[in-house]
Amino acid sequence: MLKHFPKVSRNMYCAIIVILLMSMFQMVSAAAGGSVPTARADTPAVSITYDEELLYYKVEFDLTVVSHKEMGRQYAEAIKATLPNFEVVTDKFLQDEIAAVEGMTFAKALENANILKENIPQEYLDEIEGMGLVFSDPSDELGNGRLSPNKIFVNLIFEDVMESSACSTSAVFGALSETGKTIVGRNNDWTPNEEMDKWNALFIFHNGEKSSGGNGSIGELFPNNVFNRHHVFGASLDSYPGKKPFPLQEGMRSPTVDLRYAMETNQTLGDAENYLLQCNYSNGTLILLADTETAHVMEYDISRRKDKRARLRNDTSKLIRNGSLGVPNAIACVNSFLLPGSFRNHARDAHNKLRYNNFQKLFGGCAKQGKIGVEQMQGIMGYTSWDGNSRTSGAIYRLGIFDPTMPEDEQKDNATYQSLVMKLDTFETWLAYSSGGARWPYTPKYHKVLEGDPFK
Repeated sequence: MLKHFPKVSRNMYCAIIVILLMSMFQMVSAAAGGSVPTARADTPAVSITYDEELLYYKVEFDLTVVSHKEMGRQYAEAIKATLPNFEVVTDKFLQDEIAAVEGMTFAKALENANILKENIPQEYLDEIEGMGLVFSDPSDELGNGRLSPNKIFVNLIFEDVMESSACSTSAVFGALSETGKTIVGRNNDWTPNEEMDKWNALFIFHNGEKSSGGNGSIGELFPNNVFNRHHVFGASLDSYPGKKPFPLQEGMRSPTVDLRYAMETNQTLGDAENYLLQCNYSNGTLILLADTETAHVMEYDISRRKDKRARLRNDTSKLIRNGSLGVPNAIACVNSFLLPGSFRNHARDAHNKLRYNNFQKLFGGCAKQGKIGVEQMQGIMGYTSWDGNSRTSGAIYRLGIFDPTMPEDEQKDNATYQSLVMKLDTFETWLAYSSGGARWPYTPKYHKVLEGDPFK
């Protein structure tokens, strides 16, 4: 028996059609690789948008409308809405990474974090506290699939409280640059992680004259590559002077936190360098610093006397034997010190020496052919050598190769989970992502994720 439906007005029909058309448009956009917003409507100061074509999350913070604490809370809420497995995956990451370091426990990592906490700016502590209002499990037990405020804190400055030594960076500028302005490259290397390697993110912090940006993974507040609206760029790396990190002491600071602070509170390269040169770090640290005209590397060597630990090198600095890049108007950095009088962790470490040798060959070869542009920088930062393994061939873009013929502690190489190339004068930016277990031969694909100034 047919049922009689109530009569529907013409206005209601129109409303239904509009809703259907909007739904169809959204589905078509997603299928075509367009940007689909994934953050919830109750987080107006934080937007997380995934681009299915360019394979990254754009994370934007508006600190002009909320406090830092509220921004942190909204960020955590947006993360939960975007990545429902964030807690489980991050908890497992902390458990695995801490277990991999001899003698390390979560309690020890938290103790290290609390020492650094004393010198973290209050506005950043507020952001961390805000995230802890959402990730608020009362237990710090690793492996329970949940995140406590303490776990969030350790995760946010993980590189500063644990042992790590990977990554590389370089820059070309002046007469050698195709544009006449600085082009930077940076590879983030870490232990391969099937889930986290999908969390590629570009961060934009909107905050007036303090606006900044960076790249990394969702969940970060302190990316290790940061640029500001005044075209100053910084990229931090580790460089340990020995197998064990320097024990943390009162008064020491977090290099990754300080990098964001330096970019947000200084408008010139010189001012940013002067700030960072005064800081006291627990670990050997390298920071490439650049503006549109030039680039330098700050070497912070904790094996030296305290007042002589921080030094700058440029493209004409006197370096250790075989340390010169060989071309003017270019600079490169792996996880080793190159200034004379530093701890000798360059020639003695194959993955440092071999990678730097390849930087020398690649920059030298490109310079002989002419100027170096974005395409050449992508070729340099995306160089996988003859096997994708930094320890055997000096691969700059690393494929996470396992080689059982190597000594036990060197069998597993890190993988490049993100590679950045940026034109500092225009902010045009390209990212390449984890190879996902690929093997050599492999050529990274760079996606253009910024067309211009993101702060306008």
